[in-house]
Amino acid sequence: MNDSALRLASDRYLEIMRSSRIPILGLFAESIREDELLLLPRALRRTFRTALRIPRSLFMSAGAERDRYVYDTLTRWARKICRLCHVRLEVSGEARLDPGRTYLFVANHQSPADILALYAALPVRAAFVSSSVMSGIPVFSYWMRKSGAVFVEQGDRGGEMAALKSMVRRLKGGRSLILFPEGFMNQGEELAEFNRGGIFAAVLARVPIVPVFIGGTSEVMRTGTLRIAPRRRVAVEFGEPMDVSVLGRAARDALAESLRDRITRMKDTARGAERPGLTPAAARPDSYPRGSILRDSCGDNPGGSPRQDRREPRARSAWRSACDTCRSR
Repeated sequence: MNDSALRLASDRYLEIMRSSRIPILGLFAESIREDELLLLPRALRRTFRTALRIPRSLFMSAGAERDRYVYDTLTRWARKICRLCHVRLEVSGEARLDPGRTYLFVANHQSPADILALYAALPVRAAFVSSSVMSGIPVFSYWMRKSGAVFVEQGDRGGEMAALKSMVRRLKGGRSLILFPEGFMNQGEELAEFNRGGIFAAVLARVPIVPVFIGGTSEVMRTGTLRIAPRRRVAVEFGEPMDVSVLGRAARDALAESLRDRITRMKDTARGAERPGLTPAAARPDSYPRGSILRDSCGDNPGGSPRQDRREPRARSAWRSACDTCRSR
């Protein structure tokens, strides 16, 4: 698929949600028709069930306790769905991160399953920078807001500038963020061009940027489909944090391309490590000197236990110009 076809495929979710009075119910109804194994409907039902935890959060004041509660809810939600779908998650590079620091995580985006993989894999609390359409999904949008998510009105320059300012405030306030700079779900062979505006928020807030490679989620859920393929392997690698505070003008201007190149190399390394005849555990990239964590169903069974082995069968925005506006101030 070319970029245009990939955008049209990912736009299908937006069309379903916009045409439904209750967006998540529209997705639920379509997924029942499309997913023969009913894994996606069951995953959406688990999303509904997190509403049972909302009342307690309403009586919590903003602070460390509510933060723990919100992220515990999101992590449990992600891991339960991964367990439901028998996803095998490999996480690498966690030791490169300092739990006490604030980061902007910049990742490639292949599938809706990327959100599950990151919530299950992240060793630090972080919130997503997401399309404003997500803000209309009942229950899930509540948890996103409480986590500190930033919603972007894509295509609206004023809305994008407001989102950029919100990102800077969140980062300066100590909230790590997750950004998909391609701007759409891209299952092509090459990464799409990275939009610069969101990335430049890290420069303005003077926080490190962590390149993140996500692999295998396109096999779990293809862009534009409403069905989940079970028993797949997903890899998440956290790269070396980049200290953007020491970058000169030229390096800042090339930051988006530099990050794209880094994640492309991580992708190529992971692809080269998947040699024929090796199990996913044996095929982990050798470039992870600090160790990989192999998780069964997203986190509950590290180390490759016998139970784990039995389960293993095999809209781009205008942000690139937003940073120029901020830099000229």
